[in-house]
Amino acid sequence: MSSSVKELPLSARDAFLHATESCVAGVNIVATAGPGGSAAVTANAMISVSGEPPLMMISLRRDSPICTAIEENRRFSINVLSEVQKPLALRFAMPQVDSDPFDDDWTHESPASPQLKRAVASFDCQLQNRFVLNNHVVLVGEVQTIHRHPGIPLARQARQFVLIQRDQP
Repeated sequence: MSSSVKELPLSARDAFLHATESCVAGVNIVATAGPGGSAAVTANAMISVSGEPPLMMISLRRDSPICTAIEENRRFSINVLSEVQKPLALRFAMPQVDSDPFDDDWTHESPASPQLKRAVASFDCQLQNRFVLNNHVVLVGEVQTIHRHPGIPLARQARQFVLIQRDQP
């Protein structure tokens, strides 16, 4: 099966990108460690797919080194950042691939993927499926473990961090 890439005219592409800036997205760090290497990157494209079985989906740039590491390790974590973890979002905005990108902010108990301490939520996922869509890869993982901590999630909108204001009861 072959795929083709359809280029949008520049004005349509610009209009699309401008319109997507209206969307608010959570800020997450996707991480993996294992025989395929250790890697982490900030990612906004995350969604829960199913509750039974519990499935999560992420979208990453296909040329990102973390994609190869996840495919080889067959496991990844999605760490939902709190509003006080903005420095970590900035640190991992460029893919981190080295012998050990994880410092004292992380916990790692094999076979699980590294999980960020004090993240609002961390989902450890076993890779179930992979789809290549143009210059991105969509990865679907079955959630193996979940950790939750109190906090307000960090969000982005129009290429900047935004604060979430909750309704008062």
